[in-house]
Amino acid sequence: MAVVLVVDDEFGIVKLLKEALTDEGHRVLIATNGQRALERAAEEKPALVVTEFMMPITDGAALVKAMAADAKLADVPVLSQKRRSLSAFLAAAFVRKPFNIFAIVGLVARLTGR
Repeated sequence: MAVVLVVDDEFGIVKLLKEALTDEGHRVLIATNGQRALERAAEEKPALVVTEFMMPITDGAALVKAMAADAKLADVPVLSQKRRSLSAFLAAAFVRKPFNIFAIVGLVARLTGR
């Protein structure tokens, strides 16, 4: 079981990801923006962050940059739900929306070593 932080401002996406990842045995933490995600990650370091790119308050790119600058979170892989260049957005993997939930589950398993 891995702790996975899901970050998205769309309730339906959060619900779908939480159900699918919980069914796979992961414990899922939720945040609706990048600022709250950083707070949650500081409280309990996740094995993986699955984040939307476009969100209010702090977007996915700012979240990943803040994580990379934090020694405690720099090694946490990120799965982005919207493609950006690897040089500008330091995510470990990308999926395009609308995504296939089975693709996300597979990537989560690969990125968490489960």
